[in-house]
Amino acid sequence: MRRLLRSCLVALALLSMPREVEAAAPLRLQDVLTSLPNTHPELEVADTRVEAAKARHFAARGFFDPRVALSTRYTPLGYRDYYPQFHSDALVAQATPLWGTQLYAGHRLGLGEYQIYRRGLQTLSAGELRAGAVIPLLRGGAIDDGRAAIAQTRARAEGAVEGRDAQRLELERQAARAYWSWLAAGMRLGVARRLLETATRRAEQLQAQADAGAVAAIMVLDNERLVLEREARVIAAEQEFQQAALALSLYHRDEQLEPIVSGEELLPPEIPSAGRPLRDELDREIAEALRRRPDLREIEAERDARTVGVRLAKNRVLPALNLHGFVSKDFGTGLEELRPLEAGVGVSFEIAIPMRQARGELQAARAELRGIEARRRAVRDVVAAQIREAHVAWEAAYRQAELAGRQQSVAYTLAEAEMMRFREGASDLVIVNLRELAAADAEILEIEAQAEVQRVRADFLAVTARGY
Repeated sequence: MRRLLRSCLVALALLSMPREVEAAAPLRLQDVLTSLPNTHPELEVADTRVEAAKARHFAARGFFDPRVALSTRYTPLGYRDYYPQFHSDALVAQATPLWGTQLYAGHRLGLGEYQIYRRGLQTLSAGELRAGAVIPLLRGGAIDDGRAAIAQTRARAEGAVEGRDAQRLELERQAARAYWSWLAAGMRLGVARRLLETATRRAEQLQAQADAGAVAAIMVLDNERLVLEREARVIAAEQEFQQAALALSLYHRDEQLEPIVSGEELLPPEIPSAGRPLRDELDREIAEALRRRPDLREIEAERDARTVGVRLAKNRVLPALNLHGFVSKDFGTGLEELRPLEAGVGVSFEIAIPMRQARGELQAARAELRGIEARRRAVRDVVAAQIREAHVAWEAAYRQAELAGRQQSVAYTLAEAEMMRFREGASDLVIVNLRELAAADAEILEIEAQAEVQRVRADFLAVTARGY
């Protein structure tokens, strides 16, 4: 019994012991970019544009939906009560993509007494079955409104998808720049705090030395001034970090679409190296980017839609020349003259003179297409210039980061040497402070240089449409 009680007490003690809280994993750029497509409002807006464009394409396909028409009429009283009549008509029409051919089939029933001039409405007792086709030979043959609408809405739906991808690339670029600025701000805050910590530790040492009469009291007061000055630097760095965290939260949201303000506990330990751009691959990057860039493909999709518009406008200039064919057969009892099979062909012709509407639409469509082509050429030139500019910026930032790294190494070596001289009495606090500030500024310069390398690399990945 005692052994069981002792075991229970040990178990309760273990459960009541405070558990070590698992530290949050550092926030990675990929974490931000992963949440971006599903949470950013601008991409949600782009998704609605894609959805609307696809819905318009779906609606345009309704041009090929079968059309059913039904009508019926009963006339118990006619001219001098001699002509009671019942008439019904059912027709199914189907447009086809085969040279604009229209097919139809139907059933017609005409019972009762008909005036001689309306005898064509009369059928045998079981009604008349009929079918036929209308084949456009000129206008509406190669292309018509329905097929043009389907092609144009398809192209614009594809363009909407490319527009969304272009928006995503731009947001990824902005998010990457915000992330590296946030990380740099956090590292600058760490430098400011270490600088303050150095002055605070020295204050304790100087106070002890002053109490022992080893140093003058004014040196303690001067170091207190340094502590206050460095506290002000920490406050400024904290404000910059909070601003950077708020800027990053615009691109990093939780599942409820609320912005996440990332604190210092999520800071990675360092800014990774971005490497150096390869100059030999610049021409290849430009050529591949001209194929990959979604904004260019969006323009090309609109060009395809405008090309269809030109084809349609050219077709509308042609006269309407249609070939008609039909066949019909009555069934049931009634007049023998209605019983034979009927079949026939015909031709219809229509033209508007002097076709100002069609000619004007053709001129407008051609002008719009030329405008799209000019815009496409301009964007291609801009893309090539953007890539070269981003490549130059990346190269310059990389060289600046290398130089900043060497400056930091020299500055910290000087600061350590000056501190040793100060301990030996060969230097004073003013020079030590200047050396420490120079070393801190050199470290901050290197941090900012490394962050700038990552930012311009993000620009390069965006303009080349490579993405992360």
